[in-house]
Amino acid sequence: MLQIEIFSIGCRLLSGNINSAIFPGSDGSFQVFKDHAPIVSTLKKGKIIINGEISLEQDVSLELYKIKKDKKKASLQIESGLVEMKKNAIKVLID
Repeated sequence: MLQIEIFSIGCRLLSGNINSAIFPGSDGSFQVFKDHAPIVSTLKKGKIIINGEISLEQDVSLELYKIKKDKKKASLQIESGLVEMKKNAIKVLID
């Protein structure tokens, strides 16, 4: 399993243990799985798609961050951001 945390300026939006995630990288979309090599990448406008269970932080607006969530999958629309993956932990900072 992978651990993911997604932050916006000043707050954590969501976290969870997931199977994989797809990111809109500046040089093209890419997917990460468990035991993926360490990576740092800038993100462009697009959608982050998360396969696995996540929990939203209290008071996070689903509409403001365009978050769609069901039991096994979630997505959110971003303008730009930065992702770091190492040791099966993903941290994402979004605009």
